[in-house]
Amino acid sequence: MEKQRRNTKTKKLVMDVFRHEAGALCHADIVQRLEGKIDRVTVYRILQGFFDEGIIHRISAENGKTYYALCHECSAGHHADNHAHFYCMGCKTVSCLEATGQLPQLPQGYSASESSWFISGYCPNCRAV
Repeated sequence: MEKQRRNTKTKKLVMDVFRHEAGALCHADIVQRLEGKIDRVTVYRILQGFFDEGIIHRISAENGKTYYALCHECSAGHHADNHAHFYCMGCKTVSCLEATGQLPQLPQGYSASESSWFISGYCPNCRAV
């Protein structure tokens, strides 16, 4: 029997943060946008629950931070958001890039279960400055 997930006020607040952002956010960004409405430990628990349910995916960045973004093709226990992520070194934002459908060929005998592509550079807004 599958456990019934409750849609609490705190979960709604965290989800509203994602709905109002175009890119991915780290834990500190989410806590800051919530302006003290939810403590940081509760935010971690909510993010883990959203990840487990296939609502968000995690992005491990080269700067050591973990970012979170809404999933579009995921389900509980199966994350299908195998696309590139872009980190802007100017404005420090992370964006999900459109999937091209082109995965690198693995050598014979290898089997991929998920992938993570992380590209660093400057977004169009920062390049224009």
